[in-house]
Amino acid sequence: MQPLVIIPTYNERANLPALIEQLLTISDLRVLIVDDASPDGTGQIANEYAAANRARVQVLHRTGRRGLGLARDPAREPVD
Repeated sequence: MQPLVIIPTYNERANLPALIEQLLTISDLRVLIVDDASPDGTGQIANEYAAANRARVQVLHRTGRRGLGLARDPAREPVD
């Protein structure tokens, strides 16, 4: 089983690249970025990392600020 790190984000454009780069140095670690429609472009940066690392990085884009609690547990996210 591969470990999964869930990263809730809102306006983390400046911080996300360094964090992802560090996490990807850990072999077999998967990353799920949960972005709450950040207006600063965090979601786009997350998409770029997901495109370059499809097997290890995924992105969940949520509309509006849905809160940290739901971001930490995407399984609780309501299905539209």
